[in-house]
Amino acid sequence: MRFSLVGAGLRCEQVTEEAWEEIRKRKEVFVDVYTSLYPGGLLNCVKKVREDAKEAHRDLLEGDFLKGRNDVALVVPGDPFAATTHVSLYVEARKRGYDVKLIPGISALQVARTKSGLSQYRFGRVVTMMYPREGISFSESVYYAIKDNDSLNLHTIVLLETGYDRSMTAPEAAKLLIEEARRKGDPMDDRMVIVMARLCWDNEIIEAMTLKEASEGDFGPPPHLMVIPSPKLHPMEEEFLETLKSSKP
Repeated sequence: MRFSLVGAGLRCEQVTEEAWEEIRKRKEVFVDVYTSLYPGGLLNCVKKVREDAKEAHRDLLEGDFLKGRNDVALVVPGDPFAATTHVSLYVEARKRGYDVKLIPGISALQVARTKSGLSQYRFGRVVTMMYPREGISFSESVYYAIKDNDSLNLHTIVLLETGYDRSMTAPEAAKLLIEEARRKGDPMDDRMVIVMARLCWDNEIIEAMTLKEASEGDFGPPPHLMVIPSPKLHPMEEEFLETLKSSKP
């Protein structure tokens, strides 16, 4: 039995030859259309070589995906292990005796670190800002993660909730964070942030500004993420941030 987890990067041009070869070989090919957004649609990308590729939605991925399948590939946006759903599938496949092949892909986390211009060695815990649900706000955990990273002089990557029905934008996330900081008596309106929209797409946006400016901005459709630089920057990091500010129209 064979199960392949194939990372497709952030756009179709980033799919490797190794990945294409694995997609061609497998008896069944499914495409994850749940965990992230993809320019032109990941299914359309995969159908260039496998017309019979099928969509895999949340219910299928979080159910018994492997049941009745003995030669299957799951193609996912970015890097397979960027989502815990895929890690769980990998572990389950190993437990069931599958020969499992993992093909990494370029992830938004990797690209965000690179394109921020910040030191690769100074990134702390990654957090995700989610929409409030049933009166529960998730912005507090994001606030505390940023503060914890600040105390260690580390930068923070804030991923934004991505879903099949709706995906959070940087202005929405910035507003939630500003409101949380004000509740804590610790205003962050003037805190520097790097907004990244549609990384590696043709209409990519990467701009540095204050959190307040981000909350009032328009960066086009998702996917978005934010990088919160540490308050203490190396001179080279400061210089690079200036280029991101000056790149704004």
